[in-house]
Amino acid sequence: MTSTSKQRTTFNSVRLLMAACVLMLVVSAPRGQANPTPSIAKARIFAQALVEETVSKHPQLVGLELATTPPHGHNCTTIAATDVKEMGDKCDRAELGIIKTGNPTVEKESDGYDVTLPLHVSGKVIGIIGMDFKLDQQESGLVDRAKVFAKEVEDQIPAKSKLFETAK
Repeated sequence: MTSTSKQRTTFNSVRLLMAACVLMLVVSAPRGQANPTPSIAKARIFAQALVEETVSKHPQLVGLELATTPPHGHNCTTIAATDVKEMGDKCDRAELGIIKTGNPTVEKESDGYDVTLPLHVSGKVIGIIGMDFKLDQQESGLVDRAKVFAKEVEDQIPAKSKLFETAK
């Protein structure tokens, strides 16, 4: 084989490899998503597993979210939620108020009740736990029921850092 022939074969191989790479990128690129699902490639963290497990055990809970300041972060954000669209949302003024005062809130919405409580780890408030209850729940006593669920979650968190560990 001549030197020109080897160069042509190498050049054609490189072109074929590049075309295959471009095709893979085009096929795997998300289409029509203004806000793609956050970090699909990321491993599921303990906080997310905790949210999913808690909601599956309690049928009166429609949704659950945990928010805190991530390691190396500066803002309180949603780190785990039943609604993945809420992941990464910054804590709003009301949620920051709950962290500061420790006072829970109950909001009646069109489809249910939203109860937000401070999230405690080792006796310290580290964020918030938000729970969505079905509308058929009685509003009286709702905070007390939410506190029972919050305690169940908090008892499984030995340290804030555990929330960010990879789930098993």
